[in-house]
Amino acid sequence: MAYVRHLPRHLRKTVNDHIVAHLTALGWFNDPATLNSRPVKMYLRRIRDSELIEISGNAVGIFWGAESNDEAEELGGGLMKFNGTFYVDVIASEDGVGLALSSDIKDLLTGRAPGTARLLQLNDYSTAPPTALPDHLVEFVEVKRQRPEQNEVEQFWQVLVVDVEVVFPGEDS
Repeated sequence: MAYVRHLPRHLRKTVNDHIVAHLTALGWFNDPATLNSRPVKMYLRRIRDSELIEISGNAVGIFWGAESNDEAEELGGGLMKFNGTFYVDVIASEDGVGLALSSDIKDLLTGRAPGTARLLQLNDYSTAPPTALPDHLVEFVEVKRQRPEQNEVEQFWQVLVVDVEVVFPGEDS
């Protein structure tokens, strides 16, 4: 087994790149974007409340929440797992565009979109170019869509809550 230093950091970058590549392939960053809407602006961090009011087009923000310590996946089996939760803010100028954009991201993460799966290989970004780690699998365990109360925000706003798990060989494997 190859030891992966800073596993949470590699996980975040792997997931971010996966989502950006999928949205790029679907034309969300083109002008005009999918559904004749404005291109999506990507934030690889949480969109601040003050920024929500200023967004006039479409935006996606990916940010991370709770992470766990490594724990045994199965007793005596030699596999370990690392759990985390990340959030995807989807802001859109119209309800239909917001629903389409959040659905495209959810379909990617649940493996419903053509050519996608719930499993993804973790990339090691300490090398140039990044290399896939075949013994480290990322699984999108659960993807839930929520619609926060909109208060001052006039745009269509949804949040995807994604539980993710990385399974990898333990040091004794």
